[in-house]
Amino acid sequence: MLTKKSASCTDLLSCLYNLKPTDLEVLLQVARNENATLDEIAKLVQRDRSSVHRCLSKLVSANLVTKQSKSLKVGGYYHAYAMVEPIKIKKDARERVKEITESLEALIDSFESDLKKHLEMN
Repeated sequence: MLTKKSASCTDLLSCLYNLKPTDLEVLLQVARNENATLDEIAKLVQRDRSSVHRCLSKLVSANLVTKQSKSLKVGGYYHAYAMVEPIKIKKDARERVKEITESLEALIDSFESDLKKHLEMN
């Protein structure tokens, strides 16, 4: 997917952060609507609250989105979501690519011995 010439930022995010199409849709809406609430995002993507909540939780744990608690004047609170600054996402993506590259290099280096072990097992 990333090796095609027309690969985009959504392809990169999908690959590096294991994001599904719905996750990407939610992320893009959060980017377009900074400080949006769960209900607002659910309405924008036309999905139920629980699905959007799962997506937002995934995006927050991946450090792509921030979640901020805001107080209501009448008491209580709500959460507002915003996308992390693109420069920070870019920095994290570079680090992930570096880790993946190192891991793949180690797998390639041990390929012959690993293959031999698997063949001996059967």
